[in-house]
Amino acid sequence: MKELNFALYAIKKNIQSSAELRTSFLMNIIGMSINNVAFIILWVFFVKSVGIIGGWTAADIIGLQGFVATCYGIVFSAGAGIRKLADYTASGAFDRFMLSPKNLLVRIATSSFGVSALGDLFFGIVCLGIYAFIVHAAIYQILLIILLVFTSVIVFLSAAIVIYSTSFLLTDASSAAGGLFELFLTPSLFHGGAFQGIMRFIFTFALPSLLIGALPVEIVRDVSLDKLLLVIVLAIFWFVFSINIFNRAIKKYESTNFMTFGS
Repeated sequence: MKELNFALYAIKKNIQSSAELRTSFLMNIIGMSINNVAFIILWVFFVKSVGIIGGWTAADIIGLQGFVATCYGIVFSAGAGIRKLADYTASGAFDRFMLSPKNLLVRIATSSFGVSALGDLFFGIVCLGIYAFIVHAAIYQILLIILLVFTSVIVFLSAAIVIYSTSFLLTDASSAAGGLFELFLTPSLFHGGAFQGIMRFIFTFALPSLLIGALPVEIVRDVSLDKLLLVIVLAIFWFVFSINIFNRAIKKYESTNFMTFGS
């Protein structure tokens, strides 16, 4: 509870600091929301042109974008520090985190705040609301959406921790981690009908891309308890796995001995 209270306090202070320049703060949020609308327009027109693919309709695409954007917004707004791990390790700024009495991963994650990611979060919530309205979601389906947002965020956070933990292992960590993250994120933006057979297996178990968007939509649409159980089990696995990877990777860190100090 102490670590949770610290994380909430740090997030609160980060928001207050970012909101000091109010116009820039709002423009970042609005700009990212507008930018994300392009994905919806592209996929909706694509479905209208070629027809339904693998059972996926335009409404399902909206739901998919809603899940992915919400996960991205939550993780990379409140926990934007994870994306800076490569910069921290390369510059020597990581040393100051190791001296903190707080949980190391929590301290790193809350060391930065992503304002533009709030635009993704707002966009994602609106998309999920529109999706629930279009499909005339029942109460139990709305509850499923809330539960699946929670599991999707856990998977997204876990994948980010694993990917950016490579910062402790690679020399050119910034570009390598960025490439790995795009490899994880890009398939999640494609609807489930785009991946079948071995590719669906890979992006479900080897890379959990489909766990943050495609499978949640299919669970809500088909009310599949088997898939729901699978997503919950894999979310728990990936979270435990990510913490283990982070703890192992951090042992490879060697201080750069740069004279840098920070709060």
